[in-house]
Amino acid sequence: MGVVAWIRDLLGLGYRQESIERHIQSRFSVRSLPSSLREAYFEASVQVAWTSAGDGSAPSTEDTYQAHRQLREILERITPAFSVLSIGEAQSEVEIAVYRKARGIDRRLTSVQVILSVNDDVKAYAENFEKELRKSALTEATYEMKARQARYVRDHLLVDAQIARLWWLDGRAEKLPELLKMGNNFEQVIGLIRNGMGSARTPEEALAVERIAEIIKDFLAPLGAQHREILLSQLSQIFGSYEREDLVGSLQSLNGNSAADADHDL
Repeated sequence: MGVVAWIRDLLGLGYRQESIERHIQSRFSVRSLPSSLREAYFEASVQVAWTSAGDGSAPSTEDTYQAHRQLREILERITPAFSVLSIGEAQSEVEIAVYRKARGIDRRLTSVQVILSVNDDVKAYAENFEKELRKSALTEATYEMKARQARYVRDHLLVDAQIARLWWLDGRAEKLPELLKMGNNFEQVIGLIRNGMGSARTPEEALAVERIAEIIKDFLAPLGAQHREILLSQLSQIFGSYEREDLVGSLQSLNGNSAADADHDL
């Protein structure tokens, strides 16, 4: 073999052993990635880099479709945890998730670039929604504070007429003449708060209350233990809505006894 032939064979061997690589890109976009706020969506632009060895052929249409579909599923699992106003945090979380999962989707994927964006109208909608949400929370907190104050007045100041008068005076001596004109108003107010219907009932009112009690008694009498327990639970919720925790406690005690009796009967 001549030197020239030997060199040609050597070069040919090296050429046959060298692999051919091609870098191919594919792209897709998503216009409605969900966020933590209903009707507010992220948009995403995704660029995928592939590498092919051997014959350098591009991934098939089916391979590309499957990879794009799985990448979109990853995005759809991540973005609902974030507000569209927290796009930076959502972007970071998406990049981490895609980096971890990409090679498991297809070993030929070399990189995936995701860019999240938010439409200006969607951003304005989210800002207005959060503003109203904060206002609503502040209103609820204000009413809750007022309710606590009212309960304190009811439970600690309007339990005795003398204490109620002192609370009303608030140390202001100039209010004494007015206090003298109020007569037994404080007793009536305390009776109204304590009984829920004033300090005294007319004969007609007393008869109606007695009749209501009889109807409830007649209804309870034939009930089995299970139905009686359900009814007492429902009454407990009603009494609680009227802030009669004392009656709720009594019913809960009866409910517990009913449940114990039912277990004993079994």
